[in-house]
Amino acid sequence: MCGIAGFTIPRGVRVAERNTRFGEPLRRMAASLRHRGPDAQRGVLLDGVALGHSRLAIVDLEGGVQPMQDPTTGITIVFNGEIFNWLELRDRLAPGYQFRTRSDTEVILAAYLERGIDCVREMNGQFAFALWDPRSGALWLARDRPGICPLVYTLTPDGLAFASEAKALFAGAQVAPALDARGLKQSIQLWAPAAPRTAFERVQALPPATVARFVDGHLETWRYWELDLDRPEPELAGPRAVEALGSLLADAVRLRLRADVPVAAYLSGGLDSSVVCALAQEQLGGTLSTFSVAFDDASFDERRYQEEVAAALRTSHRTVPIADREIGELLPEAVEKGEQIVLRSAPAPFLRLSQLVRDNATKVVLTGEGSDEVLLGYDLYRETQVRAFWARQPSSLMRPALLGRLYPYLALGRQGTAMLEQAFRGSLQAEAPAFSHEIRWAASGRVLRFLGPDFAARAADEDPVATAISAMPERVRAWRPLARAQWLEMSTLLSGYLLTAQGDRMLMGHSVEGRFPFLDHRVMELAARMPDRVKLAGLDEKQVLKRFAAGRVPRAVLERKKFPYRAPVAAALAGPDAPGWARDLLSRDAVRSLGVFDDGRVDLLVRKLGTRGASMPVSEADAMALTAVATGQLLAAWVRGFAPPPPAAASSVTLEVR
Repeated sequence: MCGIAGFTIPRGVRVAERNTRFGEPLRRMAASLRHRGPDAQRGVLLDGVALGHSRLAIVDLEGGVQPMQDPTTGITIVFNGEIFNWLELRDRLAPGYQFRTRSDTEVILAAYLERGIDCVREMNGQFAFALWDPRSGALWLARDRPGICPLVYTLTPDGLAFASEAKALFAGAQVAPALDARGLKQSIQLWAPAAPRTAFERVQALPPATVARFVDGHLETWRYWELDLDRPEPELAGPRAVEALGSLLADAVRLRLRADVPVAAYLSGGLDSSVVCALAQEQLGGTLSTFSVAFDDASFDERRYQEEVAAALRTSHRTVPIADREIGELLPEAVEKGEQIVLRSAPAPFLRLSQLVRDNATKVVLTGEGSDEVLLGYDLYRETQVRAFWARQPSSLMRPALLGRLYPYLALGRQGTAMLEQAFRGSLQAEAPAFSHEIRWAASGRVLRFLGPDFAARAADEDPVATAISAMPERVRAWRPLARAQWLEMSTLLSGYLLTAQGDRMLMGHSVEGRFPFLDHRVMELAARMPDRVKLAGLDEKQVLKRFAAGRVPRAVLERKKFPYRAPVAAALAGPDAPGWARDLLSRDAVRSLGVFDDGRVDLLVRKLGTRGASMPVSEADAMALTAVATGQLLAAWVRGFAPPPPAAASSVTLEVR
């Protein structure tokens, strides 16, 4: 993947004036995205638009230079991502278009000339692109279906500016950096801003599966794809379901192995990444390289399973161990790259993992992300299933006992199960739109009490839960609870957090492209058509995937209990080995100065966690609060001290005026 940026220019501006007025902002924007594309930074100033590109060369290393222009019409594109079925599309389009390169970028140009912006419907890929059509004076923006590739924009006095990351908009002075109080409230309670809102004022995110047209000062957006999660096909079960999933997943891996550079894979030790690695190793003929992260803290470490899978598949395997203090040291860079508050420290290890990949001369990795969302793998779905069953007989004494079978990685015991029952008893209205997420959002919402009174007042009328519910279409409100749970998880957490703060931004922080076979739209659509029992058999998650994986991955992986990816945080930020920035930014003076959080509440939290011994567990509530405050302080400090790339970096961007 790459970095894209640009902005509209009033039409009719002379060439010389275009260069003097708009050349330097475009250079700064492209230069600020160099981490996304270190292989080349280029820009072009056209009559009506400035387009910039920072390239990570993956396909057609010599010929795929951007910005790319169709010589006949002048249509010009900057593109971030991959069109995995580009060879098939190219063969179909070749009779009517004279191709000059072997890049997927040019395939988008040819497809647009044939079908207009509807061409996105036939693309199997992960993409964000901007396309300028001088014939109509329209600037088109488009984003892939699940929202893998980021794309943000802002309205300016000259029209519209866009970029892969907000920092490029700041660097080009398209908008002043400032935190958005509503976006931060949403980030804390929903774990991510609700698109189109972001963490920054006047910066909006193009939602997944959406295209936008900007022409004559008017912006219009619409969705081109929806996933229907409430039309299960009863016949899609048993061996037929296993065969269908396996066939499509294998093809999704095949397409995502297409590259002119080596493709490796992440290996977490869980089922999803293990299946992807098994399929990739089979198709590569035994040459797959795999990469893992491990923790010194045994309660978070999964290297036993990672090593067992790597040995069974005979991959060339590398692991990077991470100590608690390193998580704290990595967090400032993770926040700067991720551009949002997070409630878990997991992005930091992922940033270190992408560095390991890049240090081993690798640009592309496959990952297992997305499987839990589409195949009902999360504890959230098991929990929703139990609560919906209980809600049908609220007075039952037996049904809530099923809560004890949730969270197998926690030693709940009778007392813990009783506490769960007490917590859930008041939320048994299964018809409520956010039934599945009420408890979780209430828990994360308690972190909002750490906001400073003045900052909170700026968004006093913002209710993040109400915002999430208001975005739910009427048709979704009528779905069964499990389908609504999937919709909410995909529309809030998947793109806004997992694929952004923990995915794209941490990968591209070290110029590594991630590819996600489970998020091939064909796999997503197939899984949506499967009956719930095929995916969640009783309380056994991802049953259809486990049946496909049998014989392909070690039995230990198939039989291991569900283990969510987490990283230690308390010792990394509040313990005796906490890095200097944490001690500084979490001090009362710094908290008061930046004005986002309440300095008294934060001081009590830091003192509480800082005095805990290594063997004393930290509650999930305290861990979330500490991570939110720490990353919020980092984000606020980054915004206050933001500076564009130095002149030397901007001057290295090759600029052409046409």
